[in-house]
Amino acid sequence: MKKIGICGNFALGKEAKGGQTIKTRIIKKKLEEIYGANEIAIIDTEGWKANPFKLLLMCFKLVKNCENIIIIPAHNGVRAFVPLFVILCGLFNRKLHYIVVGAWLVNLLEGKKILLNFIKKIDIIYVQTQTFQKKLNEISVNNVEIMENFKMIPPIDLQKVAPLNHRIKKLCIFSRINEKKGIGEAIEVVRRINEIDPAVTLDIYGPIDPIYKKELEKLIISNKNFVQYKGTVEYNDIIPILSQYYLLLFPTKFYTEGFPGTILDAYLSGLPVVASKWESWEDIITMGSTGYVYEFNVREDFYNKLLYLVKNIRVVEEMKINCIEEGKKYHADLVINKLIKNFK
Repeated sequence: MKKIGICGNFALGKEAKGGQTIKTRIIKKKLEEIYGANEIAIIDTEGWKANPFKLLLMCFKLVKNCENIIIIPAHNGVRAFVPLFVILCGLFNRKLHYIVVGAWLVNLLEGKKILLNFIKKIDIIYVQTQTFQKKLNEISVNNVEIMENFKMIPPIDLQKVAPLNHRIKKLCIFSRINEKKGIGEAIEVVRRINEIDPAVTLDIYGPIDPIYKKELEKLIISNKNFVQYKGTVEYNDIIPILSQYYLLLFPTKFYTEGFPGTILDAYLSGLPVVASKWESWEDIITMGSTGYVYEFNVREDFYNKLLYLVKNIRVVEEMKINCIEEGKKYHADLVINKLIKNFK
């Protein structure tokens, strides 16, 4: 009998391209450090729809052979995996832990009474923010605890943060690249700021949604004087790269973002954030301390907040120190205990 079984999208043998896969891999790695690899069994759900019967058998064996079951389903997998594991864990008297990545679950449950009843039967649901916990409580899902986003690495030493250049202000975006991430809006805002201060640049990092590729290419070509696409970055290189920038832009148009990993990466890098006011922003950003926020989908407010920070380098310098302190709260050694304390 193994201590823990994990079912999630590990995308084994592939590059981790999203927060879901990165989080799943980090949880596995940390639990292996604590309990040993022999105590951890996994199921990789990447491409599971190609052979659902094989997956069903694997899930049966996982529950049969493990005391604690952790599921980390993506949006499309919730309706399949939650009922399946609730039934199997009930059959074998196992403890079921559901780690939610993102904050879309409440919207998914709307009008789905049967799925909602299965959700209520899970032993513990772990969400990343208080805002999300309250929303679940409002629909009578009370088996909810907070387990913030986390990383395996400590914050950068302040001495290694690049000194701010009073002339050139380097901004960056670090996320999946698609229209809903607000890339076009960010480029337009930086273009306007360049009319006042032509020393502001924007570097874009992250995997590009194929549907958005042509649009991004057009935006970069027409704004090539200050915008560059820098590709993707290896996990171990993220902090050293981010620490070279002035500000991180997070102009998301996904209102139900959870705890974005890119903001945690920014804190660990001593990098303040300029973000739209998505649903859970107050759980993550302290206005004026670790970043500035602007009204959701209000471009003019985005422009005004960013222009203020471009003009006030001392404000940004103070926030960089605060970001490093904030990042210390989210080390895996601290956050993972919120999961471990609930194991059988």
